[in-house]
Amino acid sequence: MDHRQKQVVSISLITAFALIGDSMLYIVLPIYWKEVGLSSIWEVGLLLSINRFIRIPLTPVVWWLYRFVPMKTGVLIAILIASVTTVLYGVSGFWLLLICRCAWGLAWTLLRMSGMRLIAEMEESSQGHYTGIYNGLYRLGSLFGMLCGGIFASLIGFQFMTLVFGLLSLLGIIFYVSLDEIEKGEEGQVYQVIKQRWLARDVVKVLMTGMLIALVIQGLFASTLSHVIEARIGHGEFALFGFVIGASALSGIIQALRWGWEPFVAPKTGRWFDGLVMKERTLCWMFLSFGGLSFLAVMLKVSGWFLVMLLLIQLLSTILTTLTDTLAFQKASAQTDKNRFLASYSFVQDMGAALGPLCGYTMIQFFGSSSVFWLMLIISLLLVSMWARGRELNVSSDPA
Repeated sequence: MDHRQKQVVSISLITAFALIGDSMLYIVLPIYWKEVGLSSIWEVGLLLSINRFIRIPLTPVVWWLYRFVPMKTGVLIAILIASVTTVLYGVSGFWLLLICRCAWGLAWTLLRMSGMRLIAEMEESSQGHYTGIYNGLYRLGSLFGMLCGGIFASLIGFQFMTLVFGLLSLLGIIFYVSLDEIEKGEEGQVYQVIKQRWLARDVVKVLMTGMLIALVIQGLFASTLSHVIEARIGHGEFALFGFVIGASALSGIIQALRWGWEPFVAPKTGRWFDGLVMKERTLCWMFLSFGGLSFLAVMLKVSGWFLVMLLLIQLLSTILTTLTDTLAFQKASAQTDKNRFLASYSFVQDMGAALGPLCGYTMIQFFGSSSVFWLMLIISLLLVSMWARGRELNVSSDPA
């Protein structure tokens, strides 16, 4: 393992430990929302969305701060925020939880900006591979948070679990020690990101794709899965291979399986995508497959086949996230000001991820749990139509 790869591994594992509490909340809060003092299901959607909404204005601010503050300092601040907020998730009260979720939004922005900048400095021919390593390793935090969160909440209680997970988040300091200082960004006007020539077709497609993929995968599917499964099961439990499993535990296992295979699948996907020529055609097939699986999920009840559909959706989520992030990092390499493009990409991703839980629980409120999969199908078809038109994308084309 060379030095650059070690740096990618370090920032990935720091992010993984910080993610434990956030990922746990996506599985546990839709089930235990009354125990933490919430009075309505829409408050769950707001709490799972607000950390993403707050990242929208924070993104340009963090990039501006990183012109003067070392990125390594920002990483340390993020580790501390992640630990404190995770512990406080166990304290009842909507407004306290709202403040904690906003603070976590700042922590994630600090970590994400550092990781993105590090990969953007890599050679373009290897960015897909490094993107896969980065996405695969930092999602180990989601693996632990979702799998253990859904199980431990039933065994030891929600409040005690948040204390344990908050202390675990501090272990990221072990890898912080070996992290080199990341170079500060250019002296570009970060607040001018929207005023760049974003009307160039290839840039718009990359940014729009990043936003929609974040909306569907990071926001909509991840935040509503446990509620959807619970709605399909009813007030009972699901029997699998002779074992009786509750909705939160089943959702946690399904989500965790993705984070378990991601460290292996994502790097291979990135390396494969680095060598592809017909990138647009490949993306179209992936989006079409994702839409087809979403349609099948609507038709099936909670059964073995329904679980297979969910696992296949998770597999495609790993692939699509790796492909779209690779396109963004390769596009950033062609820019005069990498920070501006990366800030813009992070901006639209945060917007999509923020809208996901809010749209999902709003649609569930009015149209039922199956509406989540219908929305996933519609967005998939929209992406297919966007990428099916025009010539092949050259991410290394002239800067926009």
